[in-house]
Amino acid sequence: MYRLHVNDIYRYLFRLTRDARQAEDLTQDTFFRAFSSLDDFRGEKVRPWLFKVAYHAFVDWHRKQVKKPLQFTEQMPERMDTQAIDPAESLVHKEMWESAQLFLERLPVKQKQVILLSAMQFAYAEIAEVLGIDLADVKRSLFRGRQKMRRMWREEVDDEQ
Repeated sequence: MYRLHVNDIYRYLFRLTRDARQAEDLTQDTFFRAFSSLDDFRGEKVRPWLFKVAYHAFVDWHRKQVKKPLQFTEQMPERMDTQAIDPAESLVHKEMWESAQLFLERLPVKQKQVILLSAMQFAYAEIAEVLGIDLADVKRSLFRGRQKMRRMWREEVDDEQ
């Protein structure tokens, strides 16, 4: 179970925290919590259940962070795709990803969560299960989040022109 899902859980938590070390800690905490609560596992699909555990680990961590004083530390930038052959294409890809990441950060938490899980190929029902919300709320949040990101993208393009 660990080998199959550790990379997906880490990427999800990294997108939420934007901190490699914290994502590693939360990934470890996720699997520790999952192992500790195996008795509560009711035979549902493992992947959505693990993401639900990861989401709750993130929420607990985030609540603790809100109570701490704000610290200004520079985060490590995300690594570029080393498989890219064309440097120009690589640069464009990096800039587009950075813009998308900035737009994601500006979304409300629920919309951000839904978009991230959707990008990781979760079905709407699985997203609802992971986040503990209604299916209609998932669809609404995904639609509104995508709309806001498109609007922010257009505004950035208009500002550049």
